Amino acid sequence: DPITVPDSGVYTRTSENPYTKYDEMRGKKPPTTPAALVAKPTASTVLVDGESVAFDAYNISDNNYFKLRDLAMVLSGSGKQFDVGWDAAQNAISLTSGTAYTAVGGELEAKGSGEKTPTATTSKIFLDGKEVSFTAYNIDGNNYFKLRDIGEAMDFNVSWDGANNTIVIATAEGYTAD
Repeated sequence: DPITVPDSGVYTRTSENPYTKYDEMRGKKPPTTPAALVAKPTASTVLVDGESVAFDAYNISDNNYFKLRDLAMVLSGSGKQFDVGWDAAQNAISLTSGTAYTAVGGELEAKGSGEKTPTATTSKIFLDGKEVSFTAYNIDGNNYFKLRDIGEAMDFNVSWDGANNTIVIATAEGYTAD
């Protein structure tokens, strides 16, 4: 039912927003609705141990998200290599550190173009058999993980060279938070 608040107009209480202007006047703040997320193709150069690599990566809310299998493939053979497994029955992604990556096809494909709408990954994620929590999104059927989360988990360094618009991944260095 609409209510009238003096000098403020008529407000309707809805199921989407149970707060009214009257509630706001009493010091209560209405819940905020998050803006729709947008994934923009990463325009930065990416160096892995000094070599330029073309990744299919996106910038979401000022963070870089990389396709998990692309990272695993590029890091395979380094001291920070890891394998990626998928258990469809359990809706679970498994990461095994120190193990060479087994390619499944589609790794390092050409970058997508244009903005995308990411959705939060609903899969469980296991690192060396233990369930972990990472910031990850699904874009066009692929899982993209926050690069710094994977860097921390696998202990490789991720840094930003703003002068050259370059993301630097160094497997010889341990992870350090910026």
